[in-house]
Amino acid sequence: METHQRSLQLRVDSCQEVIDHISRRLSAEDINPRIVDQLERLRELLAFLDHRLVNENDLYRIEVSTNQLLRELGILFNHNQFGSLYDHTLQ
Repeated sequence: METHQRSLQLRVDSCQEVIDHISRRLSAEDINPRIVDQLERLRELLAFLDHRLVNENDLYRIEVSTNQLLRELGILFNHNQFGSLYDHTLQ
């Protein structure tokens, strides 16, 4: 697989993993189950992507959307005092 295409695939996979982690974490909390259902549907949709057809523009939109989702869910985490999604920070 071409290096650039592999890089794009890793970036999509990263977005999928973050959404999966959030979904699993929120399913353990007392929140509206529709939120978890929507996250699961989003994760499933990303899994259907044909990585060979994803280009930089597509990936940009996926990453911007994932970051927006993280900002919005961050409000939920703070309001409900769920703490951090991950127990460690990157340096």
